[in-house]
Amino acid sequence: MVYQIGDMTLQKMQEVFRGKVNDVIVCQDISSHGKVYYTVLVVHDKEIARKLMKLFHNNASTGRNKFVTDYTWKESYLMVFDYVRERSLDQFFSSEILSLQDCEQMGLNLTVECLAGEIPYPLLYLQLKQGQIHISKDRSIYLGYCVDLEELSEKITEKDCATLCAKIVFKYIEEMKSGKATSYKLLEKKLWKGGYQRFTDFYKDLKMASQPLKKEGIFARLKKSYRHNQERIFRVVMVICVLLGILAVAMIVSQLIFSDVPFLRMFINPFKQIGTESLMQ
Repeated sequence: MVYQIGDMTLQKMQEVFRGKVNDVIVCQDISSHGKVYYTVLVVHDKEIARKLMKLFHNNASTGRNKFVTDYTWKESYLMVFDYVRERSLDQFFSSEILSLQDCEQMGLNLTVECLAGEIPYPLLYLQLKQGQIHISKDRSIYLGYCVDLEELSEKITEKDCATLCAKIVFKYIEEMKSGKATSYKLLEKKLWKGGYQRFTDFYKDLKMASQPLKKEGIFARLKKSYRHNQERIFRVVMVICVLLGILAVAMIVSQLIFSDVPFLRMFINPFKQIGTESLMQ
């Protein structure tokens, strides 16, 4: 299959996805001198096509960093984007040993990409939801366009996208944040109460939470250690008090029965005789 779109002659190289309302294919522009590839969304559903045209031509956000052009081909509506090599962030996390700082930086990079990409929110939401988040060798983040458009909704807002982005980032840092649990309390509280209205709000909170912790003084560390082990210390003190109580009762009973406390003899008897002189004379 070859598509003639303006000065481009796009030859189908690979079908990446086939769905109910759209397909996703990778094409090469055979009219160019180099090997230039594009990701093409082939939309068969007229209502979805109408929504996309409205989003990309009537709104301020146009995703111009990847969006190249659109075109009507026979019964289909074609959207052409710059091709991006897929390197899934999920797979990267499952195969690499990363620190909390690594995860925080990638979360910040993802948020910046969502902000700077100028992608209409309904499409951006599908990219995030369907895992079209990729990472380059320098660990910068970019979004792919291999998406199923069946659930495309014009009602999606920045709040929906920012909240979903925050949940994705939190998923990556959740298992590693124990050492900075206090720093993430605000982020976690906002996330599960009402979400984030804007990407900038989430970026500020994540940036603040990712700041290195200040080194605590010795008294602060002792106080923190005491609070952390307070219950354990209380149990130890209780056991010691019980043992001392039992010992006291035993000494009283011994005094009543034997008019003596055998336990004290080991402290008294050694002093009854010093050298060859007896102290009892």
